[in-house]
Amino acid sequence: MDDQERWARAVATVTAEYAALPSRLVDVVGIKAAEIRAVKERLCGFAAEVGAAAICAACGGECCLRGKYHFTAVDLLVFLAAGMPLFQPHFGGENCPYGGESGCRMASSFRPFNCVTYNCEQVEGLWPPERVAAFYGLERLLRQLYADLESLFNNRFMHGLLMNYSADDQVQGRKILRFHEG
Repeated sequence: MDDQERWARAVATVTAEYAALPSRLVDVVGIKAAEIRAVKERLCGFAAEVGAAAICAACGGECCLRGKYHFTAVDLLVFLAAGMPLFQPHFGGENCPYGGESGCRMASSFRPFNCVTYNCEQVEGLWPPERVAAFYGLERLLRQLYADLESLFNNRFMHGLLMNYSADDQVQGRKILRFHEG
């Protein structure tokens, strides 16, 4: 099975498991997903304030060359909770499968954790120390929000949706979104 097929199966699996969740869990996921999106938007705003788009364009987006495992089950849950259509990645090339001709296929509030929490020295060097501290405070908050969803579903998601699918559903035959009824 190639990565494109693994992606399709992983998305279908998590989408079906999400649809089968009790409404109380869907509500919790919705609240956490909205918090995640808000924090991601703020993190991306820090880079935008110092003109990171021009810096990234000048370097060609070196930090975006890889990323196959960056998109996680949490990121998919954020799309599902928002009712947003999911983009179609393109695996097999040298660049990140989530990028396209005009950059990332995802709006900033939907991008993976690694993508919104990394800034090169050139970007980060433009921030005053208090801005750097605020950025890393938000990164810790985002990490905690991801951990909250991991805890809710008794699974580690930070290593990527494709890896979760391979380790859980495909190989072990168990759910990715595991929870205890009751």
